[in-house]
Amino acid sequence: MSVTVLIVDDEPDVARYLAVALRANGYTAVTADSVEHGLKEVHKARPDLICLDIMMPKQSGIAMYTQLKTDKTLRSIPVIFISGVGHEDPWDFRSFVSDESIPPPELFLEKPIDAELFVDSIEQLIASTRAHQERTDK
Repeated sequence: MSVTVLIVDDEPDVARYLAVALRANGYTAVTADSVEHGLKEVHKARPDLICLDIMMPKQSGIAMYTQLKTDKTLRSIPVIFISGVGHEDPWDFRSFVSDESIPPPELFLEKPIDAELFVDSIEQLIASTRAHQERTDK
């Protein structure tokens, strides 16, 4: 079964770099350059995981994430946040989203992203998500 990853990033070079790394490792990569485009692709491609840039024009990745996590049909899709904006370690998700009903993303990666770390992280998240789904399906 092919795993589809949606990459939402307004920087074409970053989206292309991540998509190439994924495709080289057997994943299906779909890219979107905005939140609006990303939401359309979520409904069209039904990705297994979303890689989401935080800082984008018009709407931020945080806005898209909030929409995903408040939608019953989409909230179970794991999300990796990526950003070129420096952050404190550990990253404080609640400084962006104070609504406690919205869970933090599965992972945060800072740009520039190491391709090997990126692919390894996705492999781990997909395996973890599938294991969780198997337990809840029983």
